[in-house]
Amino acid sequence: MADDKKPNGIPNSIIDLLVNDLFKKNGINTEDVKSKITEDKKQAIRDLVEDLSKQVDTFLNTSNSKKNTDK
Repeated sequence: MADDKKPNGIPNSIIDLLVNDLFKKNGINTEDVKSKITEDKKQAIRDLVEDLSKQVDTFLNTSNSKKNTDK
C-alpha cells in the first residue's frame, strides 16, 4: 500500500506483525498458501476486503458526522 497508516491510525507494520504472529501460531506458511490458492479465491478475497473497506469508511463517516453534529 502506498499509505503507511490505516484510517484508524494503526500502522501497516503493526498489522503485518500481528498477522505473521497469528500465522506462526497456527503453523501457516504463507508461501504454501500463495501457491495453493486459486485465482477465483484470490478475487473473492479482494472483493471481500474491498467491501469491508467500504463498510468501514461508511461507518467512520457516519460516526464523524454524528460527532460533528453533537458539538
